[in-house]
Parts: sequence; structure tokens; C-alpha cells
Amino acid sequence: MTNNVCFKDIKYRLKRSTTFVFILLVSGYITAYAQAPEQLQESVSGSEAGEKAETDIKKTGQEKEYNIHRTNNLADPCDRGLDTYDYETSWYDETQVYINSQFCEPALWFDNFFASDRVFREGAAGTYIRWRNEFTYDEEDYYKFNSDISFSIELPGLQDRLRLTFESDEDESLRDVAPGGNQNTTNSLGLQLDVAKNARSKFNVSVSFSPRIRLRYRYTYPVFESVTLRLTQEVQREKAANSARTLIDFEKLFENQLFFRSSSEAKLSEEYDGINWLQAFVLFQRIDKKTSLSYETSVNGITQPRDLALNYRVAVRFRKNFHRRWLFYEIAPEMTWPVTLDADRREIEKGRRSKWLVFFRLEVHFGNAYKKRYQDYN
Repeated sequence: MTNNVCFKDIKYRLKRSTTFVFILLVSGYITAYAQAPEQLQESVSGSEAGEKAETDIKKTGQEKEYNIHRTNNLADPCDRGLDTYDYETSWYDETQVYINSQFCEPALWFDNFFASDRVFREGAAGTYIRWRNEFTYDEEDYYKFNSDISFSIELPGLQDRLRLTFESDEDESLRDVAPGGNQNTTNSLGLQLDVAKNARSKFNVSVSFSPRIRLRYRYTYPVFESVTLRLTQEVQREKAANSARTLIDFEKLFENQLFFRSSSEAKLSEEYDGINWLQAFVLFQRIDKKTSLSYETSVNGITQPRDLALNYRVAVRFRKNFHRRWLFYEIAPEMTWPVTLDADRREIEKGRRSKWLVFFRLEVHFGNAYKKRYQDYN
């Protein structure tokens, strides 16, 4: 007997389930803060409460820290039961710890199976998982929702240069700032091997089940103490089509917590004529260790069959690490001025017009590679 499966229903239920989880997270966050005054009132009793009150007075106007103090269990490196917290844990903390353990255990299984000594040197293999839920409201396309998971798991062997990845084929840092970049992307499972690397350069080969094979070379040159140039060159073959991508980044660090980046990208492919190009400028401003702003402007276009700038974009992005070290959200209102071409990129279907968009993202981080990922937010 054959069961017929409606993929539209599955996709619809998956979106509903993801949205439900998102609502639970936000509801838990609001509930925790709504109960905070009551919990504070109950705790201010006795001599310990007096000391706590003095500490709270000194910290008036400062945001509360939610630090996790890790304690490794030598018998079970994936066990997080010995960790201590600077705050009272809740059900969603237990859920996050459980998922961390589930992603840790497969990586440790590989280490043990191949007799790697990483378990003894580091306690746990490096694992990084990112879950994004993105909501956009477009003046023309109206409401859209997208949810995706990306991960990178370090595998044993070859001096810790092999990783199992599940990620987008596109450069996600550029996709965020590119005009029209808030489109749904497809992630693919693959392997990435760092063939050669030193302090300035890195060469790796990645193979995914798209199918795709990609060679990437990256060279970083410090021009001055606060100025850096970075060249990234990629050559790939995907679905019987060869393509190449060149990216040049210019980065400047300022003393007043400002960071500027200029990104110039060019793409060649057998699937189309000419060059697809992108130019983006981003100024990052660090408000504090949990909050940042970025001011973004970009333009992309083609050189054939007609030389044309397809879209212009200006935006402001607000990013916040809130409530927990592994929770982030972003809000990015933007304005674009697109031109819509036909499938052959020869005729203009819609002339240049202005269009506004509001983008919201909720981001959750998992993994046991805290020292590699989360120290940036300290």
C-alpha cells in the first residue's frame, strides 16, 4: 500500500510548528521579566537580602548579566549538569542544554570511533549550530517567513581540519546587505577540508550533496595597524555548470567603536552571460557588548546582455543579544530601488521604483564551542 504525502501540508505544518516555538520563546521571555519584580521582593529578606540590595543599587542602570560557568565532567564531556549559573534557570534553559548535549554526542562519537585524542585535550569536539527565524514585510510581496538551521561540526583526523557542514551555498554575510538578499535560500549537507592554512592565507575544498564541489582561497593582508585587505577567490562546479567568484574586502577599524567594511564581489558562470556584480558599504557601531548598529548601503547589477544596475539599497540594522547569551534578535528597516527583468535578462518588466521592507530575525545559538563563538560577545 502506498501513502500519498502532500508536501505543501508538511511545509505548512513545519512553518506553524516553528512559529509556535518562536511564540513560546518570546512568551517565556516576557513572562520571566514580568515575574522579576515579584521574585526580587521575595528574595529581599535577611542579611543576605541586604547585601543583594546594595549590589542591585550599585548596578542601577546596568543590564543584568546571564553568565554560565562551565564545569567539565571527565566521565561524560557532553554532560552540562555540573554547570553553575548567575541566574535562576527555567524550562527553556533546560531545553537549550538538552539540545546542546544531543549535538555534542555525535561529534564525540566520531572522536572516540577514530581514536582521536581531542576528547582528552578539549573535553568536547567543536560544534556550532545556528537556528534563524526570519520575518519580512515587503511593500510589494507582503508577509514572508523563513526558518533555517546551519551547523558546522569539527570531525577528527587531518589535524582538526575536516568539518561536517550544513549551510547555504551563498555568502550569508553578503546576503544580508545585498539588495533583495532577504530571499529564501537552500542549505545543503557537505564536508569541508582545510588543505593549507597559515596566519594570512587559507585554502579549503568543500563538497556538498547539491551536488557541488568548491575550491576557496582566502588571503588577508594587514596594510596598516587598523586597515586590512582580504581577497577571497572561489571556483566551483555545481549541477554541471562551472562558475567563479571574486570578493575583495576593505576593512578599517576606528578608535570610537566604529568598524567600516567595503565589499566588492564579481561572479562568472556558464549559466549566464557577463558578470554579476555587487558593491556594499557597511559601518558597524558597537553600542555595548550586547548591542550593535550597522548602517548599510549597496548596489548590484549585471554587465550582459545589458549593462544595468538592478537594485539599490539603504538600511539600518539593530542587533541585540538579550536574556541569554545564545539568544539574539535583529530589526532592519530598508529602502530599495529595484528594476525587474524578464527571465532572459533582456527586457524590463517593471521599471525602477522605490520599495520599503521591514525585516525581523530571531536567532538561537547551540553548540559546545563556547570559547570559539561566544567569547566575541563578552
